[in-house]
This record gives sequence, C-alpha cells and structure tokens, in this order.
Amino acid sequence: MTGTPPNDRQLPAWAPTVGPGWATLLERLHQRLLALAPDYRVESCERNLGGLRICVADRFDEQGYFDGHWADAAALLTDEAEIASGRTCEMCGAPGRPRFRGGQHGSWITALCDPCSADARTHAAPPPARPRQEDSDLETPFSA
Repeated sequence: MTGTPPNDRQLPAWAPTVGPGWATLLERLHQRLLALAPDYRVESCERNLGGLRICVADRFDEQGYFDGHWADAAALLTDEAEIASGRTCEMCGAPGRPRFRGGQHGSWITALCDPCSADARTHAAPPPARPRQEDSDLETPFSA
C-alpha cells in the first residue's frame, strides 16, 4: 500500500490478512480515513459472513470529549467498504458474491467471482486475521 507510512494500527497492517481483491478495498478506505484523520487507528478488521468487518477507534478532542463527527464520518466510510467487500471477489477484485467453503478444519464464507470460485486454491482455509510471525512462510491462496 502506498501513502503515509502505516503503523500497525492502520489498515495497511491488515492487508496481508486478506486476498488481493479486498486489499484494494482496504487501501482505498485507508486513503479516505487518512484524509479525515492521519492518526486514525483500527481496532479490528476481520472476515465475517463473506465480507469484511472493520472497526475504527473512537477519537476525542483536546478537552477529552467524544468526537461524534469523526465517528459518523468514519462509520460511513467503513460501512461502504464492508458492503463493497461482500460484492467483490476477495481473490481478484472482480464482482463476486458470498460463497460457502469447507474442509477438514471447519467452514467459512468468502466473496468470490465465478472463475475464482472454481479455482481449487480458494477452497483452502483463509489465513488468520493477525498472522503470527512464524506463519509468514506458509503457502496460502493469498500469497503472491
């Protein structure tokens, strides 16, 4: 991802945990959140029911008052990205829809287009939401 060097509490830190199609959505959201607040923080970014669920941290002004304007603006942007993720192939970014997958280690739902849904590599379990350092060498369908 490009732009301001990310910290581990901003969306670029989460990009390796999703496929390339959704990483593009995260980059777009990151740029829009940076325009609102360069020091924004993400509390969580995870897969859920075939889409992304993104929670940004609340902000407070100098006097310690809750910044409702920030909360409203950030929620609008994250809602747009979450809705788009359910209609975007996680693997390639083409139009997609939620698909059910399962295997020896459980079942899950992810958004895929028809060609990516037919690809056997998309039947592997997705990587964890926050990969551990020792998992960085694992081969996943999201690896470049």
